[in-house]
Amino acid sequence: MNIFFDGQLLTTTIYVTYKGLTIQIDDVIVDTGSSHTIISPDVLEEIGVTYENGDPIYEAYGIGGTVPFYTKIIDEIRIGDFIAKNIEIDVGELPKYHNGLLGLDILKEYKFVLDLEQLEMYAKQSF
Repeated sequence: MNIFFDGQLLTTTIYVTYKGLTIQIDDVIVDTGSSHTIISPDVLEEIGVTYENGDPIYEAYGIGGTVPFYTKIIDEIRIGDFIAKNIEIDVGELPKYHNGLLGLDILKEYKFVLDLEQLEMYAKQSF
């Protein structure tokens, strides 16, 4: 799948399915510095992803300080031809103009390869 470089960041498009509803999420940062994949709650509300009693809550630490997140199991995440089912993602606030971070929990687990010359990304392993 294609990745995009805006002069500062690499971004891509992902598709998230939850309880049978799917949403296309653009402007997701390909973030090898993030240990977890994080999606904005504003985006996921469109398909019914909201905090529910029992969802784990924790604080993430980064350059900008700490931010609370909750964890959710979603039906499916699709990135190009790659599909992972019943996958855990974090839901939390992100900087303006970006809808998510694609982190190492997915990039490393599924052995994604980033071709920065061709601006392409693909998973070496499919499940």
